[in-house]
This record gives sequence, C-alpha cells and structure tokens, in this order.
Amino acid sequence: MTITGKTKVFALIGNPVDHSLSPIMHNGWITDHGLDAVYVALRLQGGDPAAAIRTLKSFGFAGANVTVPHKQAAAAAADFGGFRVANTLRWDDDGSLWAFNTDGEGFLDALGEATPDWADRVSDVLILGAGGAAQGIAEALLPGPKHDLDLVIANRTRSRAEALADTLTRTWVGDWTDLGSLFEKADLIVQATTLGMDGVRSPEWPIDRCRPGAIIVDIVYRPLETPLLKAARARGLVVVDGLGMLIHQGARAFEIWHGVRPDTAKARARLLAALP
Repeated sequence: MTITGKTKVFALIGNPVDHSLSPIMHNGWITDHGLDAVYVALRLQGGDPAAAIRTLKSFGFAGANVTVPHKQAAAAAADFGGFRVANTLRWDDDGSLWAFNTDGEGFLDALGEATPDWADRVSDVLILGAGGAAQGIAEALLPGPKHDLDLVIANRTRSRAEALADTLTRTWVGDWTDLGSLFEKADLIVQATTLGMDGVRSPEWPIDRCRPGAIIVDIVYRPLETPLLKAARARGLVVVDGLGMLIHQGARAFEIWHGVRPDTAKARARLLAALP
C-alpha cells in the first residue's frame, strides 16, 4: 500500500479503539479492490465529540466508522441521515456529511448466515444493552424479516432501556436484576454491551434458564468465545459470535464509501488469523 497526497483516508472513531479489527478488515478489502485509500483507528475522548467529528473533513477524511461511545454524537454531527445513532459517516465532495447505521442490517446478515431459519424459530427477543448497537439491532428487527416479534430490552441503567423502548413498537423493558426470568422467555438473546470483552468482567449469565432451542448472540468479538457463548455452547444452544456482525456491518459501510460489496468470507479468514 502506497500512501500519497491523493490517498483517501477513512477512520474508526471511538474510545477505546486499540482492540479493533476494523483496520485489518478494511485495509484488506482496500487492497483486494486496488483502491487508493487507507483506514486508521482514531481514539476520541473528552470535549465535544460531534464538533470533533465535523472537523475531520478539513483534515481530508472521506468517511468513518463510529463505535462506542460516540454513535449518538455521530448522528448529531451529520447534515443528512435522520438516524438517532450512526456507525458510518461519509463526507461528499461538497463537504456535506451523511450518517448511516449499518449495525442492524449487519446483525441480520450475520444472524441469517449463521442461522438461516432463525425467523421461523424466533418470536420473543431479549436484547441486553441499550446503547447504539442495541438500538440499531432493535430497529432492524422491528420491523424486519419477521413482523410479529416481541422485544424486551434490559439494561443495567433502566432509564436508558426505557428511553430506547419508547422509540420502538412491540417493545418492553425487562428487569436486569431478574435476568433468569427474561432468559427463559426468549427464543433469541442478543448481548449488545461490552460485558465479556477483554478486560471487562462478565456476570454469571443464567444460561440454565434458557429454552432448549434458544439462539444466543454476543456482539463482542474479543474474545471470540465470550463467557456467555461458552456457557451457551456447553448447554447445546445455537451460538453466534460477534465477528459476523463486525464483518457484515463493515461490508455495508465499505459499499457506502466505495460502491462495491467486499468479500466477507475472505475478511473472516483474515480476522480469525489476527485473533489470539
């Protein structure tokens, strides 16, 4: 890869970003397609994140992915988009900033790839978390491939779950202190927090309360086998790791920027090789 004054620069914006596999993934795709571009990770902390994001165009950035905790700020910074939270940004030649959210579609792509019949098996969904990823996933499910889902949001800070539920239909707020009751009622459980990520303690999830055919998804990918997925696999449940969502939301972002859909299978092989 040769970087010149004409090279388009793309970034991952968040805090933390040191753990991210996105630079490996996107730079791999950039090489695959022979593009004059580069993708870097930028740690953004403190200050006014929306204002900081808006300044990136003046530094020559063409687009960005956004991760925790700046997805709401990214949506607020944009000139166009209409999303409450955004994980993908694109600067047009006229300087206008467009916001997108590929989390939800990326989640559905990954879920369908891992469990093609999920829509026939799922009626009740439990989402753990109420951040930007949880919102994108919930909005993709309601409405989505299946239109009669009931959704429960549970979050350690209940008010955040209530705020998210207020933006959705067919959605209720669950009690984080009684996860066992929530687990036993769900066909699909989506862990959409940082709990279980390297360096972040995971609770004792009540996997023993799950239905026999439950599908367990964890969007964390470092480690790939989180405590939640390890317990679910030991129980014989269907598990979906976080690498799929990372890859598929990234593929949709790549297409927004470059107009071509990249090879997701090749990306998974690269990322698996990069994981310890």
